[in-house]
Amino acid sequence: MKKRYFIVLFWLIIAFFPLYGQVNHSHSVVVSFLQIKDQLNIGMVFNGVQLEYRYGLHWKIQDHEILYQPKLGVGIAFNRGVIGLQFKIAPVNVSWTMPFYDKNGHTISGGFNFAADYSYQVYPDLNAGNVFWSSEIGVSPIIKYQYQWDNMRVAVRLLNSLFGFTSHTQKIEPYFYEFHLLRAADYFKLPHENMQFGSFNKYNHTNISLEFSPNTESPHSFLYEFDYFGLFYGKRLDRLNHNLLWKVSL
Repeated sequence: MKKRYFIVLFWLIIAFFPLYGQVNHSHSVVVSFLQIKDQLNIGMVFNGVQLEYRYGLHWKIQDHEILYQPKLGVGIAFNRGVIGLQFKIAPVNVSWTMPFYDKNGHTISGGFNFAADYSYQVYPDLNAGNVFWSSEIGVSPIIKYQYQWDNMRVAVRLLNSLFGFTSHTQKIEPYFYEFHLLRAADYFKLPHENMQFGSFNKYNHTNISLEFSPNTESPHSFLYEFDYFGLFYGKRLDRLNHNLLWKVSL
């Protein structure tokens, strides 16, 4: 019951918070080079590509900035002719930052990110077609440096997990498609089962991004992102993305 109240409160905040402060929207298209290594999946490294869409809702109230940016992506990876498919969703991804240094075009900001991130993989020719999952509900500190000169701007942001709850597949069920591809409840239930709470002893999620705006009066900017996610308990999982983004701010 408490969880239901929390979800309702969260969406009420999302609905009514834009009434205050300055509000902007953004749309981002992401092309990614993807690498996945799952110890449970024979430890094979799968390499491939991923396409992702991000919608951004940005509020600025005095010096405070809040960004709500859900993500949705699909990918395909290969190893020795074997195909791996990935579906990725982050329905909750909220960041808060505020500057603590701003002088001569140089700005340094700090804050926190709260995210619920889910990833699903299936390898039709391996492990009887079972679906693998990994999930994270965590908090990460943020540090951001920005420099603006003339009409150009460059920004570097570092985000690293501090603590949270995580879960990922630890065993392969003996029955074909035990994780039912068409049963929606499985996609919510299983990634929340047997969640482990921890910090660097359990997992690490690091995101480093570099953004370049060639013209601050234009809505377009371009980013490179290094995104690493690793789970260290039980059957180890490592996932690495090199992301190229095109963002349009409205």
